[in-house]
Amino acid sequence: MKNKLLILKQIFAIAILVTLFACKNKSSNTSDNGNKDYTENYIPKISINESGYDQKLSTDKDSDNVVMGDSTYWENTNFNTIVTVVYSGKTAEVLTSNTDIKSYVMNADVALDLTDVGNVEIITSGASEDGQLKIYGNSAIKLTMNGLKLQSAKSAAINVQNESMLYLHLNNGTQNYICDAQSQTNETYYKQGVTISKEKRNGALYCKGSMAISGSGFLELDGKKKHGISVKGSATIRPGVTIAINDATDNCIKAKNITILGGYIWAKTSADAGKCISSNGNTTIKGGQIKLYTSGGSVFNAKKKDTSSPAGIKVDGNMVISGGKILCVSTGDGGKGINVDGHLTINAGTIDVATTGSKCLYDAELDLDTSPKGIKADGEIIINGGLLNIQVTGKSEGSEGLESKSKITINEGEVIVHAYNDAINLGSDNPIGIEINGGKIYAISDNNDGIDSNNKLWINGGLVIASGASGYENGIDCDDKDNFIVKGGTLIGTGSEAIAISNSCTQKALICNDISVQAGELLVVIDETGKPILKYEMPRTINDLVLFFSSPDIKSGTSYTVYRGGSLKNNTIRWKGWFDDGYYTTGTKLGTYIPDSTTTIVKGIDRSK
Repeated sequence: MKNKLLILKQIFAIAILVTLFACKNKSSNTSDNGNKDYTENYIPKISINESGYDQKLSTDKDSDNVVMGDSTYWENTNFNTIVTVVYSGKTAEVLTSNTDIKSYVMNADVALDLTDVGNVEIITSGASEDGQLKIYGNSAIKLTMNGLKLQSAKSAAINVQNESMLYLHLNNGTQNYICDAQSQTNETYYKQGVTISKEKRNGALYCKGSMAISGSGFLELDGKKKHGISVKGSATIRPGVTIAINDATDNCIKAKNITILGGYIWAKTSADAGKCISSNGNTTIKGGQIKLYTSGGSVFNAKKKDTSSPAGIKVDGNMVISGGKILCVSTGDGGKGINVDGHLTINAGTIDVATTGSKCLYDAELDLDTSPKGIKADGEIIINGGLLNIQVTGKSEGSEGLESKSKITINEGEVIVHAYNDAINLGSDNPIGIEINGGKIYAISDNNDGIDSNNKLWINGGLVIASGASGYENGIDCDDKDNFIVKGGTLIGTGSEAIAISNSCTQKALICNDISVQAGELLVVIDETGKPILKYEMPRTINDLVLFFSSPDIKSGTSYTVYRGGSLKNNTIRWKGWFDDGYYTTGTKLGTYIPDSTTTIVKGIDRSK
């Protein structure tokens, strides 16, 4: 049990200026306790290779159904005024029949003042390597890209200084590209009373209000100064949209609240502490395909004494995932796949997360560090369905797969976690616990526990397979056996230690210890009628194995025999080494027992805690 307490050992009396620096110090804990001879049959491999945008396009445009009355959809507004902006190298042309629209053009820099006009659609096309589109207004605007390639040498390529809704529409089949200036200077036009200091423009595409992106065209971006897409309000991405952000100096997509209904998003940032998708508020993902890559390291703010880590998705509020396919790869030190400050709820979808970086240690005495995590939430993590495949392979203490500082609840779905440290971890000063009510959970650690709860651990159902490392590590770990409550489900824990369950449990368990077992060998429990109630294939070799097994099939007053080895034929139902059918030929007998208490020790010394 690694129950860490943040202890403040000294107080700085002198104010320190804000400094940011990339993490250089790494954890030195790189020893391997367990032999890693499991195969892809147990851990589906996630490719971390990235060589730029993969040229894929969205395939879900047919699922983009307009919701009548919903302001997310431009179709609910009549845009009856049209402005056409055409770029051609160092020049641009603005065409409109509405004399209330004020346009300002200098070379290829275009500014439109729509203050006196409502419901305007701006159709853009052409190309310029030194141009801009700047928009002022008070009402909703539809900005249609019809084959636009626009780079700015001064600022954001598209700068929308309008607090109302921006509808960005990508015309079917078009390819569009925007890129901002790496070093910002004064723009060509400012509305009367406005100065450069009063205007934020921190993205290749900047929107002062909220934005919804639609259409089945393609938008490619580079964020040279800071973000790729920066939205002060909320951002929504509809099905059919394809967005590729090649790189960003900070975040690829930044907004207050983010909703992804569908589409295809490919994004990469190599910035230290960079995020591919970053939300100041809440984030909802309902569909689409998302591929996110971060390669920068973590940074430390000396004045605030706080760290900031790279992450595929960073949410300051709450996050809900109800569909779609998500891939998050982080190769930098301290990197996170999904990092949520509030609560995380997963109802459906396929989520693949891989991190390879190491721990960043800034000040050992003050315990200032940041570790790589697959999926992390400060609030509760609730899993109601979906498929999660999490791999955290950086060799350092704290390299954990699925972690909450509050509570983890798994009701349904498949959760597959491989981590160097604890695969599934609950840890903070005052955590609530881990509760498993259903689903399939596979948690395997290279160097620590499979499942580690630093408070309560309730198992009420589901199939739970947890593999800890050799060297005094557990498959399933809990602070105290009185906190380990089992009322249902099938639990298979393997490691070098085991914790007994509470005497108040309604389901019995056995602990079989001092076993030497090879990868691929079977561990089998057979009842007195000859029926196997456990058939489990070991994922790796452990010479001091302790097996923890709990099942509703274990009854008081019934004899059970434990075997190692043997063979299994005609099996058709299996999951991560667990078999539900087939014919077993017995191997080496380890012991026979008749349960008369909640936990029964089958062989050897009692190494339960």
